[in-house]
Amino acid sequence: MRKLMRFAARSKVAPTTELFPMSKINDAIQHVRDGKARYRVILKADF
Repeated sequence: MRKLMRFAARSKVAPTTELFPMSKINDAIQHVRDGKARYRVILKADF
């Protein structure tokens, strides 16, 4: 696992995500329920 983490850091591997502000949590949930989420959905605090 450590080797993998070092490789990811060295290679600048980053996940592909869809970012929603916490104020749009209902939109984010509906986005997932509708099957429209292509990547990992992330909620970011905006308060």
